[in-house]
Amino acid sequence: MRPFRSTRLFMAAAILAGTCAYAQTGSDPYNPQTKRNPTPTIEPSLADMGFGTDQGNIGPFVTNTDKQYAQAMAARGIMEIRLGQAALDKTQREDVRLVARRMIADYLLWDAGMEKAAAKLAIPMPKDVEGKDKAEIDHVLSLSGPAFDQAYLKEVIRLQQKALTMSHHEASDAAVSGFRHWAGVVIPQLQDQVQAAQKTLAATTMASK
Repeated sequence: MRPFRSTRLFMAAAILAGTCAYAQTGSDPYNPQTKRNPTPTIEPSLADMGFGTDQGNIGPFVTNTDKQYAQAMAARGIMEIRLGQAALDKTQREDVRLVARRMIADYLLWDAGMEKAAAKLAIPMPKDVEGKDKAEIDHVLSLSGPAFDQAYLKEVIRLQQKALTMSHHEASDAAVSGFRHWAGVVIPQLQDQVQAAQKTLAATTMASK
């Protein structure tokens, strides 16, 4: 449904509701002298939006910051999934595998939502990583044993701490309301990911001494 048409339907519904209120109570809801309760604002739930962001878009446009957030989260998805798959193959530690499985599962779910939103909001999404991000992945993948475990976990922490910073900004300032909601939902999950990786890193560091 087009935004302009949605606005017209909303205005028509509001006028109809006001007419019914007048008929039932004898008070005019459009009279500033009439005391009335304000209509509560209902934020869209994650289920209402799908696990994406497009259905909550009430802004007139998508800002560059919104685009950069979607693209950065997609790039993190590529990195975390690739690193997580390598961790499942390389590590001998079950706690490292648990971190890797969670990172893969979370980003596969998040990527599906972001891809859906990006398609409807005309945001071009990265298909791979390059430059410093690719060099960082290649470095971690070149390692093995405890050195790999620790480098992998440090990379998870680094990437997710940056994702947290971006998500806090989007949760308060995104032009797309769905992005604000989505960022607010993933913030506690990002925090859990960082804490789990930090705890596992401490365990691997202790075991290697």
